[in-house]
Amino acid sequence: NYNLSLIGEYSWPSTEGSDIWGWVDPNDGTEYALVGLNDGFACVNLSNPANPTQEFHIPDINSTWRDIKTWGNYAYITTEADAGLLIVDLTDMTGNSFWHVTNFVNPANGSSVEFTAAHNIYIDENGIAYIFGASSSTGSTPPDGAIFLDVNAHATAPEYLGVWEDEYIHDGMVRGDTLYAGCIYTGELFVVDVSNKSNPFTLGTHLTPNAFTHNGWVSDDGDFVF
Repeated sequence: NYNLSLIGEYSWPSTEGSDIWGWVDPNDGTEYALVGLNDGFACVNLSNPANPTQEFHIPDINSTWRDIKTWGNYAYITTEADAGLLIVDLTDMTGNSFWHVTNFVNPANGSSVEFTAAHNIYIDENGIAYIFGASSSTGSTPPDGAIFLDVNAHATAPEYLGVWEDEYIHDGMVRGDTLYAGCIYTGELFVVDVSNKSNPFTLGTHLTPNAFTHNGWVSDDGDFVF
């Protein structure tokens, strides 16, 4: 707890959290915690950080894993339950504006991809979502590396751009044209050029301690990956 002190807390007595992200309302600057729970997704108002209050909770299929990222006024939530990609409009604090999407189409060539579950998601500075560890309960076999979706063009109907499918990706992040992928089963960090979403290619790999590459993050200056 270096340089940290507790200001407030919020608890759910009948469920547990899995991951968390944040969102700031561009109109009034109010900060919100976006929380993945075993039984769904919750939005918590932090305008009074000593006394946070839940704005809404969207019940969903039970799962230990949920991950959240945002683009604009929308939250995008993946889960290993077969709920698809949950998209939530954060301008509606009733929690009633949301969509579960499982099919994504490339408008340029008509190709498509379908997934009902995914382990993780990252959204880069250009509004490209990277879906990691996807799977499906419908019989289709989506790539379990990275699926590239454009959420900037159509927030509630992301467009399919391409995939990288050399290895299973557990978690990853992207800056510029470079994907840093935690390939947990090979125990290596993969560094991938994603400048062309229809033709990504691996730049290099590096084994990590105990051959268990869980996740990674790039330093602000871009010189180090942790």
